[in-house]
Amino acid sequence: MLENPLETEALEKADPLAKEPGAKTVPQNTRIEKALLSAILYDNRYYDEVKHLIRNKHFFLPVHRYLFGMIEAVIRQNRVATIETLRPYIEQEQVLKQVGGSAYLADLVATNIAPRNARQYAEQIRELAVRRKLLDASEWLHDQVMHLRADRSAIAIIDEAEQYLYRLRTQGNAEAEFRPFSEIQLEAVKRARKASMLKSDIAGLSTGLRDLDMKLGGMHRSDLIVIAGRPGMGKTALATNIAHNVARNYRVVTAPDGTKTHVGGKVAILSMEMSAEQLVARVLAESSKVPASKIRNNRIEPSEFANYAKAAGASYALPLYIDDSPGLSIADITVRCHRLNRMVNGIDLIVVDYLQLARAARRYQNRNYEIAEITSGLKGLAKRLDVPVIAVSQLSRMTEHRDDQKPQLSDLRDSGSIEQDADQVLFVFRKSYYLERSKPDENDKQALQKWMDNCEMHANMAELIIGKNRHGPTGVVKLSFNGALTKFGNAHFEKKLANRHVNGDGSEFT
Repeated sequence: MLENPLETEALEKADPLAKEPGAKTVPQNTRIEKALLSAILYDNRYYDEVKHLIRNKHFFLPVHRYLFGMIEAVIRQNRVATIETLRPYIEQEQVLKQVGGSAYLADLVATNIAPRNARQYAEQIRELAVRRKLLDASEWLHDQVMHLRADRSAIAIIDEAEQYLYRLRTQGNAEAEFRPFSEIQLEAVKRARKASMLKSDIAGLSTGLRDLDMKLGGMHRSDLIVIAGRPGMGKTALATNIAHNVARNYRVVTAPDGTKTHVGGKVAILSMEMSAEQLVARVLAESSKVPASKIRNNRIEPSEFANYAKAAGASYALPLYIDDSPGLSIADITVRCHRLNRMVNGIDLIVVDYLQLARAARRYQNRNYEIAEITSGLKGLAKRLDVPVIAVSQLSRMTEHRDDQKPQLSDLRDSGSIEQDADQVLFVFRKSYYLERSKPDENDKQALQKWMDNCEMHANMAELIIGKNRHGPTGVVKLSFNGALTKFGNAHFEKKLANRHVNGDGSEFT
């Protein structure tokens, strides 16, 4: 059986000479490899141009892999790599003796080259290396497909192949390594410039919920935000509301010097529970103020339909993209988000609804391990695309056994990894949900009156409990909730609107 290409890559990292070139014709250009090595030996400054593009494993010939590694080691010690400085090492290495030792190196340096093309040489060497990896992957895939195994489904093979291809696709021009402070600082300055252009008092992406933004500072890039709750609390509604707010507020802002940035953003929703049509119906219900239940029950009035159609027209061009495929694996989610990111020239927010319906890339006997892989995968996706990721999550039934039923971190279902990987954990809690289901006996007038008072007090209200916040304080945010429209709002702002009155001259007072 052929080697799994994922395992082969690990072997090559351990020993750059482990994989000898085969007898078959494969994508390679040894003359370009010689030209790059010659350019670097001609002037070591060319190494700085290519060090982020290439590694010794990308060379086809073992002798070139070894030479590049040797040159790299010498330069990283702040020494000059030339024929003379390398000669003592060359004469002791068997792999170089086999090709002529110092004579091979001298011939290599004498190669007729254009050193200024070093970057192009490196890019071509890397391109050919990736193509060889694809060839390995195609052979491995053919072997897996032809070798039938009862414990190895076609879907499992596809998942593993997608993961490998995704890794090849996202390696980019540089592999993970330490980055200089100056480079990272430049990115921080760019973000500060964007903040100054927007004149906003929050640093992250606005949720559209003022009190929540003030508590969290908005949603920050590379963060994993978990919205959790028991069934019926409205966690999907809250995630959808935030997604809609972000997409609705999307616009490009131009500074006086012509620099462009944007507020709001393009949003990807991966809905494994609700269909795309149901999600869109919720968005339109929120925008038009026409309850979705009226449409389902054929009770919508002509005037309401006019509002609904108007809302649909206004929302037509929203940068909101929905994938309602059920049971996606973390590999599926990753590949689809990267594909959309390329298609729309950058997404700004990802919503996954919900976490427990996603699949890991492989099967585990313990569900906790599977959830751990999914949450770490979502956190990795947030970091690679540099966007916030919202993951909706179920809670265990433990909340039902407490007097106040308020959720806490220990209630996160299936795995402690959710709490570990998340940057923020937000619990949706509506007291009215439980009150409506605890109506006392009609004959107990005192208890009935107390229950009615409590229902009125908590009607149309929700609490968002910040159980974890890696960047700031925890606490509680009060929100309004309209069940008919499945809409969360800013409780203080809407209360202020409700208390407004109009004078005879048209002016307002509170």
